[in-house]
Amino acid sequence: MSWQRIVLPFTTEISPDIVEIGKRAQEVYRQEKQPEGFAMFHATEGPGKGDHEDRWIVYFSPVAATVCSEAVSDYTLEPCEVPHHNEPNIAFVFGDAKVMGALRR
Repeated sequence: MSWQRIVLPFTTEISPDIVEIGKRAQEVYRQEKQPEGFAMFHATEGPGKGDHEDRWIVYFSPVAATVCSEAVSDYTLEPCEVPHHNEPNIAFVFGDAKVMGALRR
């Protein structure tokens, strides 16, 4: 499986969907015994005004996408390119920190 992402509406408050996706992914990460190559990132997309045109992005590395696809099946996982290391607000959430080196430069 390739890199995958879930796109969510932007909120200035804590997004319950992002929290839920993170909880599910973390549980899978533990159950799968912390597989190498598993990583989850958050970023934003849009003009950056904090309004309805902005989006939250949850990125899954190929390993994470493969093992988490069932756990997040009620969200839409869509294939994407490898994220850029300097995407707006990109943050490593958890997983194999070596995957940060795979981000596009």
